[in-house]
Amino acid sequence: MTAPDLTQSTGPGRWFTPRHIVGLVLGLILALILASALWWVFSSIGTTKITATFQRTVGIYKGSDVRILGVPVGKVDSVEPQGDTVKVTMTVQRGVELPADVRAVQVIPSVVADRFVQLAPAYSGGPKAGKDITLSLKQTLVPVEVDQIYKSVKELSDALGPNGVNKNGAVNEAIATGADNLRGNGADLGRAIEQLSKASTTLADSRGNLVDTVKNLNVFVGALRENDTQVRQFNTQMAKFNVFLSGERQQLGLALNKLSIALGDVAGFLDDNRDKIGRTLKDLRPTTQALLDTKTSLKEVLTVLPVTLNNLINAYDAESGTLAMRLTIPDLQDLIGAQCRLLDLGAVLPGNPSATQFSTTLRPLISKCEELGQQITDGVLTPILPSLPFGIMSNNKLQRYPVPGTKPGNPDPGLQSPTTKPKPKTTTTKPKPATTTPRGGN
Repeated sequence: MTAPDLTQSTGPGRWFTPRHIVGLVLGLILALILASALWWVFSSIGTTKITATFQRTVGIYKGSDVRILGVPVGKVDSVEPQGDTVKVTMTVQRGVELPADVRAVQVIPSVVADRFVQLAPAYSGGPKAGKDITLSLKQTLVPVEVDQIYKSVKELSDALGPNGVNKNGAVNEAIATGADNLRGNGADLGRAIEQLSKASTTLADSRGNLVDTVKNLNVFVGALRENDTQVRQFNTQMAKFNVFLSGERQQLGLALNKLSIALGDVAGFLDDNRDKIGRTLKDLRPTTQALLDTKTSLKEVLTVLPVTLNNLINAYDAESGTLAMRLTIPDLQDLIGAQCRLLDLGAVLPGNPSATQFSTTLRPLISKCEELGQQITDGVLTPILPSLPFGIMSNNKLQRYPVPGTKPGNPDPGLQSPTTKPKPKTTTTKPKPATTTPRGGN
């Protein structure tokens, strides 16, 4: 039985020809290349490139982890030696933010494990780094190698050994002297270390205040720098003042001596008369209490007094030589109310406990007396009594009188100025009514 010829198949269900197979393979290859290119492009978009220079890179290779706080966020792309330094290129995944002051540190998780590059600090806010970062040698750190530690220990042991400073037994003597000094002082040394630990804790807890102090000191120093001329002038004047005090120190000493004598006399006077001074101050207490109780009235008097004096000056009429004013005493306008208020001894004698108690007891009677006097003044005395001097009993009638100067009067012809020209008489006269009697007729 012979195999069918695929190249000779005809009809709708014929097999693929070699040309079709080659085209299909080439299409698959192109699709893979295009997918790889797209994967590379999309994976590179948004990533961060970091080029760091290290002093050495022991245990760092292409493909080593790049971490932040121990979490892998990228890989090392290349490690290139450049003389005494090594350039390491790294890629950080997209979506990972880095601070503007980012640093790179090589970390050894254990003695035998591979190392990785740690980026610090982690971003927590503030300015961000760009997508292309270059870190210099001052911005990278490498760990101390074990062989360097061994070498340093060997150098220290050689320096302290019999061929070094202990050649003549200096180290032995230092250790023996230290042991002698510390013998019996273990408790004190322990307390000292404990207090030093507490002091360190206090400084750590107050680091914010220390930083603020340094900042304020910086501001103060900056202010001194900006005002250097004034500071120098102040120092010069202070130096001159000190020279003056130095030249007058004898007189200053005499003055201080006399002042001490005067203060001694004052102290003796106060000691000899303290009882009298105490009684005097005690006697002044009612007066001060009265001033305190009437502080509102005193404030009003002191406020109104300048205006009153000014009005008094303006009330003088220089043309007529008279005072255009009226003296009004409020208590004289309401005599009954004034007599009732005299019963209020607490207001008449402020600060007197007996007077205050008396006023408290008679408060209802005093209030009724004032109300009755006001009713009598308002309803009976007005308008029966005439206008009396000083506004006596004219409580309601006082405001009925016109204020001086508000209504025109008859000027005295003798007060007219000689330079005033008389008004010309008019030739026309107004006819008088027949029933009007002429003025001045007999």
